Amino acid sequence: MTKQSFEDLVINNSAKAGWKIAKLNDRQAILKFSMDSGIEQRLYITKYDSILKFSVPSAAVFDSLEEIPHIVSSILLTKNAKYKLGEWCVEKIQGKMVYSIMHNVDMNFIDSGYFVDLVSCLVSECDKFDGFLVESQVGCANLNRLTG
Repeated sequence: MTKQSFEDLVINNSAKAGWKIAKLNDRQAILKFSMDSGIEQRLYITKYDSILKFSVPSAAVFDSLEEIPHIVSSILLTKNAKYKLGEWCVEKIQGKMVYSIMHNVDMNFIDSGYFVDLVSCLVSECDKFDGFLVESQVGCANLNRLTG
């Protein structure tokens, strides 16, 4: 596998999948997806040396860890055990605590198929979770405020 720059990796693989890139520089990319659910999902790819962090923040946004419904965390941790790609976490984004689904991988081991499968999986799983949140109105007061 020939080494390619971060930008080339994102441009080439997004083009093969027919995806549009919302933002791209030498350290970060943002891909936007208009989902059938009506929710716009954003996937962030952040480069740390050769490690790429793929992350999709959910609509579940809380002011502090104490506000997070821990039953939801337990459910997501249980789901993590079944995943081959991606894992749920709580990230601090713009001072808020946000459930995100993410995956780290060395960019030297990513081919087109892996890139497409990973992005599709993360975006789809976050959309399912956000759909549940919208229906149950858990933590959705700030739906897409941090990401959109």
